Amino acid sequence: MKQTNLLHTLVLFCILIGGTLTLWSARGNVNLQLIIGSITAAAYVAWGIIHHALSGDLHSRVVIEYVLVGLIAIVLLMTLAV
Repeated sequence: MKQTNLLHTLVLFCILIGGTLTLWSARGNVNLQLIIGSITAAAYVAWGIIHHALSGDLHSRVVIEYVLVGLIAIVLLMTLAV
């Protein structure tokens, strides 16, 4: 169980670091940054749902939480891009 959580955390780390580095490499191109940010947020939401489903504690409020955090990240990215 401990190794599984470590693997899940490593995958999340790769999603977030990969998204951040890709976002940084697209600096100056606002449209591309919004696309990258949206893909990263969607991957984060998918990771959260899969992680909790595999852990056996997936509930609607968990899905809502991940979706809201992803949306907040996209909204923040949009406000910074303007």
